[in-house]
Amino acid sequence: MRFCLHRGMKEDKNTYGSSHERLASEGYAPEQTLQFRTKISVSENGKRYLLTTGGKEESVVYAVDGNIVTEGQRCDKLVLVKRSAKDVTPEHWTESFVELKGVDTNHAIDQLRQTLKKAIFKHPSNDDVRARIVAQSFPSNKSNPAMEKAKQEFRKDYNCDLRGMKTGQEDKL
Repeated sequence: MRFCLHRGMKEDKNTYGSSHERLASEGYAPEQTLQFRTKISVSENGKRYLLTTGGKEESVVYAVDGNIVTEGQRCDKLVLVKRSAKDVTPEHWTESFVELKGVDTNHAIDQLRQTLKKAIFKHPSNDDVRARIVAQSFPSNKSNPAMEKAKQEFRKDYNCDLRGMKTGQEDKL
């Protein structure tokens, strides 16, 4: 049985070594288990996000929409990449929130914003936070002032790097 975020969850983020540890201990099964990968790929409705790593990092993928967050606006996927060596504390993780979208980038921005506000995703080990909107196509930055404004807001309010990417475009760790 799943609970809404505001019920039945521990609030102390320091109880866990990482967001992955917290999600696993609270019963959320990953879509892709924690293991070493050089390429991490997530897809939905013909849209695909691809993240490449050096192969020395472990990664895990969670479905956010309908799994971790079941109400309100939320993004599609969470990709966590552990950059610190085994048994090194504190741990260092890259946390990438992914919204796989057709063309409505403004809605995608709202979904990512609402997801980033959730306490369950906040942890001191997440020292590299990213938000990615993956779409079939994007207007150029000059003709998309909403995206440029959102990039600045995400950096300031969430210490998060927001980027728009075309489906299948490679993102690098």
